[in-house]
Amino acid sequence: MGYYRVDFRCDDDDPLQRELDRLYGYHDDIETRVLHRGRLNLFFLLLRELIAKRVVTRMGSALDIGCNAGMYSKILSDEGFAHVEGIDIDEEQVRRAVETFAVQAAERSIEFRVENAEAIDPARKYDFILCTEVIEHTSQPQKVIENIAAALVPGGIAVVTLPNAFSLPFAKAALKYRLTRKARDPVFEDHLRYPFWRAMRLFEGVGLERVRTTGTNLIWDATTLRWLYRTPVFEPLNRAQFALARRWPLEYGAQFFYSVWQKEPKPRHS
Repeated sequence: MGYYRVDFRCDDDDPLQRELDRLYGYHDDIETRVLHRGRLNLFFLLLRELIAKRVVTRMGSALDIGCNAGMYSKILSDEGFAHVEGIDIDEEQVRRAVETFAVQAAERSIEFRVENAEAIDPARKYDFILCTEVIEHTSQPQKVIENIAAALVPGGIAVVTLPNAFSLPFAKAALKYRLTRKARDPVFEDHLRYPFWRAMRLFEGVGLERVRTTGTNLIWDATTLRWLYRTPVFEPLNRAQFALARRWPLEYGAQFFYSVWQKEPKPRHS
């Protein structure tokens, strides 16, 4: 059995949740705690689905762009990728990932390093690339997409996630942000840069074909979680909204929009 398990309670009774709290430091930030667990749940299930449906067939190497404290890299390794590399610009997060998840063996490895997504080594090639909640914070988003396309082997798969400004949670947060007129928050403003249609346009002309889309979180924000977290209705409601957000067309209204892309194979010579 792998390290990761899907969970919709997000409470202290779950040892894995306690480990996530330790790694990511959000025990007292319920909104981040719940939303991050939802994104992990979705990636875990999506990856298993892509493998089961033979969309992902090559399990040699994977790259986790924006690896943070390393949980996604661990999932990739546990689900069968022989060699996983995680990169991030945050040295402290990379240090935590190394201490918790790094493995070095001939048949299986997980390694982490400080590296900018805008400067990925084009000589390195991967069967699978994950880039989650990174592109919106970069100064050259198109360059990151081009790097992903260049780093994939022909037929390789990329999963890219971005915050979706076309969602109820972000619409409510944006309205509150504008009405309160607090000091500017550039990180939050980055989250409003990509409604799902603009996210999709980033991939035009780079040699990637869209395989599928999905999403997570239709309703949760700080206010609704303050009302409902730790009440009897939270877990079933969290489970239900998670299931709905994965379905067309509701995925386009999810706060976090996931797209799956395949690099075009090399043309056959006649």
